[in-house]
Amino acid sequence: MMAMVCAFLGHRLFHDFKSKYAKLSAYFFLFLGVSAFLGGTSHLLDLYLGKTPHLVAWTLQGISILFFQLASLKLIQSSKIKFFLRALIFAFFGIFVAQIYSVQHFDVVKVNSIVGLIGFVSCIHIYKYFESRDKTYLKIPLAILLFAGPAMIHSFGLNFNKWMDQNVISHLLLLPCYYLLYTTIVQIAILKKKTQPIRQPVPLKEK
Repeated sequence: MMAMVCAFLGHRLFHDFKSKYAKLSAYFFLFLGVSAFLGGTSHLLDLYLGKTPHLVAWTLQGISILFFQLASLKLIQSSKIKFFLRALIFAFFGIFVAQIYSVQHFDVVKVNSIVGLIGFVSCIHIYKYFESRDKTYLKIPLAILLFAGPAMIHSFGLNFNKWMDQNVISHLLLLPCYYLLYTTIVQIAILKKKTQPIRQPVPLKEK
């Protein structure tokens, strides 16, 4: 279900908007969907395939966070700041990949998601709010904060029974969170389209 929802939202973002902000955000959902599908399949075939498919799924989830960070950079005007932050993003991603294959624990994915979504994506959108005073940008960090609910359910192992355990409950609750995040990204993509400066036609040279 997560894979299908994420794939659908990514497809809509990619084909409905032309801005790089929307395109890169679409890759966030698409890679997240592939990660969810591979992760779920890995759990199903855990006894046959071992941990390697899980590591690949976790890496893909890290790539999805990377694309959302790159999308957020499109909101910044200064080229120097963007260059510095882009280098910081890729450096942290390199550390994340190295930790995935050395530590081989899901906590690495959690830390990467917290730093990427809260420490980077949310902060850039909050900065953009103070720059433009448009409250639309604040909806991104608010939508990301909702992810804390499913994360806490998963971390504390809250469950109904062995069939409806913390994994099932938390992943089901993530679906409306993803949709809310998608609708907020759509609002910002529309906002960027409205505020995009119109190119003036180049005057013809007099003969």
